[in-house]
Amino acid sequence: MGTALYQSASDAINPDCPYQPGHGIRWAEDLPPALKNLVVAPIRFDVFQEFEMQAEHTCGRDASHQPCYSEFRFVVTQLCSDDDELYYEKPVYAESMTSWRLLDERWLVCRITIDNFDPGAFHTCFFLSKAMPR
Repeated sequence: MGTALYQSASDAINPDCPYQPGHGIRWAEDLPPALKNLVVAPIRFDVFQEFEMQAEHTCGRDASHQPCYSEFRFVVTQLCSDDDELYYEKPVYAESMTSWRLLDERWLVCRITIDNFDPGAFHTCFFLSKAMPR
């Protein structure tokens, strides 16, 4: 008899988690629904924001305080003007890399890039990694 590659994870809401659905961090938003039971759910989050540009990093940790969720997001802007008097920052590129630790210790990574904001086109790519993306 073989053993199962994946174990079933509880889908119950953890009362110890300070960020439940509707509390700001949507850690499973980009996760395909079919894979939700295959990832380790975070119970705590650390959020780091960059003050010199639009960027942030969120790290989710499990009950053993090990990383099980990571998200990096940033937006690159360009200074623009309509009339050479008023200047504003226009987004020209954005990227998000979200990763979830699977029950078998691999990481599922979702990379989303937006390189042309005018038509709103974006590209999404999923892949597996043996280590947490840094």
